[in-house]
Amino acid sequence: MYESVSHGLTVRPAIVQDAETIFTFVSGLIDDHLPGQAPWTSAARIEADGFGPDPLFEALIAERDAKPVGFVSFFRGYAGWRGKPMGIVHALYVVPEERRTGAARVLMATVAKIAMERGWVRVELFVEDERPAIRFYEAIGMHDLHHRHMRLDGEALAQLAASVL
Repeated sequence: MYESVSHGLTVRPAIVQDAETIFTFVSGLIDDHLPGQAPWTSAARIEADGFGPDPLFEALIAERDAKPVGFVSFFRGYAGWRGKPMGIVHALYVVPEERRTGAARVLMATVAKIAMERGWVRVELFVEDERPAIRFYEAIGMHDLHHRHMRLDGEALAQLAASVL
């Protein structure tokens, strides 16, 4: 188990009882990016996907005075060219009143610590162009690879899948 204390924050691994909190944070993240958009997931889905027999992600919760103020979710990937495991951050969110307090930095530092302990060669994430978060990620030592984040879904996904006999 890992837990860290820094900047007056405690960062701990999320547990199944945190599914509703994580859903609230995911909803806030969606609202930051697409105001008014309803979430595409639910607390029940997060519980099943993150805390079932084969978890699809891990999450860390940042708390100040025992109150959740942010989270990061991540999962293990594979750096094929390097032949090594890596971490992929899926979501990082801090409530607006806690931004610029060090919470995001502590969350990412804890992910970095986990990566080092597990022998992961790197940690990656995708961030949309022109987002203010880019400056934060650069400030903690991440560098922009100038790769486009490409997605295949919906009808295009179905059509491509159907093209194979």
